[in-house]
Amino acid sequence: MSDIPLFPLNVVLMPGAPLPLHIFEERYKQMVNECLEREDEFGMVFADESGTRQVGCTAKIVELVERYEDGRMLILVEGSRRFKLNNVLTGKPYYVGEIEYFQDEPEEEVGTLAEECIALLERVVEAATEGSVGIEIEPPYRNLSFAIAGRVEFEPEVRQQILELTSEHQRLQKVKELLGAAAERLERERQTREKAQTNGHLGSDWRPGS
Repeated sequence: MSDIPLFPLNVVLMPGAPLPLHIFEERYKQMVNECLEREDEFGMVFADESGTRQVGCTAKIVELVERYEDGRMLILVEGSRRFKLNNVLTGKPYYVGEIEYFQDEPEEEVGTLAEECIALLERVVEAATEGSVGIEIEPPYRNLSFAIAGRVEFEPEVRQQILELTSEHQRLQKVKELLGAAAERLERERQTREKAQTNGHLGSDWRPGS
């Protein structure tokens, strides 16, 4: 059991994923300053109108990007370790969590599933941007599910579900379903746009009287 400063926010941080944060509330400016001084991590938990979730991810401060005259900060963090929030402690201006870290269950073989997810990710990126994935993905595909979920704009609730799963095989299965649906939707939208652009336009080989 450990105590860690808590930052509830309506985003889900994934292990290994980068996230820029704008720190402007006084209590969180104090929290970040203390973490910077001690080179400590803080815990991020997804919070919305439904409440605060019990599973979160620690944030390692990678860079203090900018500090403004009024004390506001722009920082870049990276997700580190997942934890379960057992209790919220009072006594400081910011929240402190009583947490325990947890690991995945023993691994199953995920090679084939990982390759299917990578192929779907490439389809999504191509349909959305006509570009390439832009990330190097090589075997043994450690935490590939977190790498993908940290880059693709899944809904926060969906990201939270992925964060809470304790098997990479289960997470990749979920990611595969999401990417498959996203790829089909984006490809349909692109086809619709292309059709709309050609409607009402004459072909380049058209000539008067032809």
